[in-house]
Amino acid sequence: MSYYALFYEVVDDFVARRVPFREEHLRFAREAYERGEIVLAGALAEPADRALIVFNVDDKSKVDAFVRKDPYVVNGLVKKWEIRPWSVVIGNETLSRPAQLPPTVILRQWTARTTQEQWPRYRAYFSRKVLPDLRAVEGFVDAKLFVRHAGSDVDILVETTWRSLDAIRAFAGPDLEAAVVSDEAVAMLTEFDGRVRHFEVSISAS
Repeated sequence: MSYYALFYEVVDDFVARRVPFREEHLRFAREAYERGEIVLAGALAEPADRALIVFNVDDKSKVDAFVRKDPYVVNGLVKKWEIRPWSVVIGNETLSRPAQLPPTVILRQWTARTTQEQWPRYRAYFSRKVLPDLRAVEGFVDAKLFVRHAGSDVDILVETTWRSLDAIRAFAGPDLEAAVVSDEAVAMLTEFDGRVRHFEVSISAS
C-alpha cells in the first residue's frame, strides 16, 4: 500500500458554489473512507482555495478514478488537480494495527422493512432528514444505512455510533432503547422495530 496526496485547486467563491453538491461529495468521499482508501480529507482555509485528500491505496489508478467521479470535479468546482506520491516516514505504522477503541463508544442498531417502491423514498429521507438531525447531536460519531432486497420486500438496518450513553440519551430521550421514528418515516415503512439494541465497540479494524 502506498500514500498519495491529491491536491484540488477550486473555483472562486467555492464555499458558496459547493452547496448544491456538498452532500453528494461527502457521501462519495465517506464511501472511499469506509473502504479504507481515504485517510484524511478536507479543504484548506484562509483562503478556501484548495483541498487536500490523502489516500492509502495499492495503485494510483484508484485515486485517479476517485477524481473522475467526484461530484466537485464533475460539476466544475475543481479547476485543476494533482496527484503526488507521498513518502510517509512517521505515523503510518498505526494503520496495520487494529484500533483499540474506548468501551464508551456505543453502537445503536435498528431494523425495519419497506417495499421496493418505497425504498428510494426512505433512502432519500434518511439523507435529507435523519443524517442532519444526527449530526446536530453532540457525541454522535457515525451512521450507516444497510439494505437487503428480498423479493418484493426491502430489509433495512441502521447502525449509528456514539461517544456515550449520555449522547444517545440527548437524541432518544430517557428511554434509551426506544426507537426514534418520525411519522414521515412510518408512512414509508411496512414494519419496524419499536426497540433498538446497543453494543459497546471493543475492537475496530480497518
